[in-house]
Amino acid sequence: MEGPATKLLVSKAAMVRNGGAARDLLRNLPELSKRFEVKFCCLNILDSQREKIESLGVEVICPDKQWEVKGGIWNEISAKQDRSSKKAWEGLEGLREAIEWADAIHLTTGAGSMDFPSMVPSYKPLHLHFLESKSGIFDSVSHLNSDGSGMWRAHVVHALQIYHRRRIISSFSGFKKNKNWIISANSNYSASKLLEEYGITGGVLFPVVDLSEFQREHSPGEDQVIERLRGPNESEYVVTVGNLSRFKGAFESVEHIVGCDLDLVLVGGGGANENQEFEAFGRDLGVNIQVLSNLDSIEMAILMKRAAAVVGLAHGEAFGLTPIESMALGVPPIFVDEGGYRDTIVDGVNGRLVARGEFDDWRQALIQAREPDTRAKWAESGLFRIEELGLSSENYASQLEEMLRPLL
Repeated sequence: MEGPATKLLVSKAAMVRNGGAARDLLRNLPELSKRFEVKFCCLNILDSQREKIESLGVEVICPDKQWEVKGGIWNEISAKQDRSSKKAWEGLEGLREAIEWADAIHLTTGAGSMDFPSMVPSYKPLHLHFLESKSGIFDSVSHLNSDGSGMWRAHVVHALQIYHRRRIISSFSGFKKNKNWIISANSNYSASKLLEEYGITGGVLFPVVDLSEFQREHSPGEDQVIERLRGPNESEYVVTVGNLSRFKGAFESVEHIVGCDLDLVLVGGGGANENQEFEAFGRDLGVNIQVLSNLDSIEMAILMKRAAAVVGLAHGEAFGLTPIESMALGVPPIFVDEGGYRDTIVDGVNGRLVARGEFDDWRQALIQAREPDTRAKWAESGLFRIEELGLSSENYASQLEEMLRPLL
């Protein structure tokens, strides 16, 4: 006869941006709730996210007045945002009782998350899923303008972040000296950054892809979705995903498809003026650009499925969900040969990894992506790679359970 289920408190500070980390957590919660008795705590959440979590029978602990993630140079230099998240955690009603209730805690990094461990007693088992280095703290790329200009400003801001950098590093100190606290990175690249930046050796726990969200077969209504998104434009296109930051490399994506007779569709983007400047940049280089935002998961999948390829030139992307989503759809992923992309893409087998700045190689890769035989081979290999890496919520929950068991 089995004993009572292990009580697991799952935590992530910021959910409302609904980025890859939040989506990955939502994909994993159903399986986690089968293996553990789960409660979930955060500092902000969307109504749709709350409904999804509560439908699993999981209690959500979140402040009525939700914490806001704020940017800006002063926040980057002074760590004002992090200090505000610490105050929000300390004032969250029911959090201390939830921590005491839990047999173990599973925390995901992100804005505001690293002030949570100060609330956890040292004897309480704590697993941290380390997703990426804090943007701008250990690099200056994130402080550049989206077109790559502003180098002087980037170096100045980075140099002035001494206090913020020290504070971030100190937030990881408990994991260096407490055998009850463990860390898993989300890729081998992230694990290398964890060691380089914090002096901590961690394992690897990959994110997941839910194949049911990414149907390869044509479904009724797809043509109408494409017509709505693309209008009368019938040109071939590639898709890239992200905001208009230098880190995500949107401007570089344009430069790397010049002369390929392809449009670029950016899913994400920035403000109206930023988007217009980005589109003008494309026109100057002879690339037609379309910026789309607020797409639901179905629209996103259909848009990607009809693309010649999905491309990405992010700087130091920790893992990158977009390549595995494109593999799930059978669309060629062509990404820069850096970061976490190396974990999922095997060059020439299920897509291409191409060096930044090697424009001829990018043109050749995009020619390959449009060859029917090559597309079919890469599509088949993409599904095999997803299975080979074990990118399922069942595997994720099983690995987490195995890591926590010795600590209980």
